[in-house]
Amino acid sequence: MRLIGCSLAFLIMAVAGEANPVQFDTDTYNFALTGGGGGVSGVLSGDLSVETFCDNFDNDIFVGRDYSAYLSTLTTGSNLSHTRFGSNSSWQTISISGDMIDAAIINDADALARYQMAAFLVSQYQIGQGGNALNNGVQAAIWDILDPSSSPEAPAHSDADAALKEAAEWYANPNSNRAFLADFLIISDPSMGWVAGGDPLSGGFQEQLTMLPPTLLQSPIPEPRAAVWFLAGLFLVFGCPRRLARPMKSWKFSS
Repeated sequence: MRLIGCSLAFLIMAVAGEANPVQFDTDTYNFALTGGGGGVSGVLSGDLSVETFCDNFDNDIFVGRDYSAYLSTLTTGSNLSHTRFGSNSSWQTISISGDMIDAAIINDADALARYQMAAFLVSQYQIGQGGNALNNGVQAAIWDILDPSSSPEAPAHSDADAALKEAAEWYANPNSNRAFLADFLIISDPSMGWVAGGDPLSGGFQEQLTMLPPTLLQSPIPEPRAAVWFLAGLFLVFGCPRRLARPMKSWKFSS
């Protein structure tokens, strides 16, 4: 557990300090959706298992690949400079049948708000149910919300209206639970294109959203960012040194 604590401390520091990319190793597809979408299971920083979910349809998804990835948070004031859509300000127009109010909420939203709505929708997936109507609608809605005007319109492989309406109402309600956003990370491949009015069809691994296990990363992350550094320091001071101070015979290695 101390080793996990040390690894988590470094992961928190990497996110909080906008540090260099960490390692992301993809393993298997988690669940497939009708018409495409879903995500992959993988490992961050060598020992943190995560389930990730697609937030863009232009890039391909690869399984059995190891690559470096930027991690970005989704809370108020988060730095989205390493994300695919963080610099974009022009989006495809959202339409919701018979509901101009909720459509306007999404159409008026900035990049961070759109990532937050996408994270909310990820939290609504019925994991294990595969390509049912709800999951397909959630994926279509995520693609619609994060669809730049410079990109071809997201594929309408399912009716997204119900999920779009739910995301807009969650975001607009000041009493909505937002604490869970502190557990979410955006996983972005440095080699993909950063959409900001340019060509969105570029190489790289598909950008993903993931929610870290709440038992490892408590919600919400304290603000300001200095508090995160303080907690990371506590992990290092009280976790790692004691483990390293033990006699060498206490270490066990396996091949």
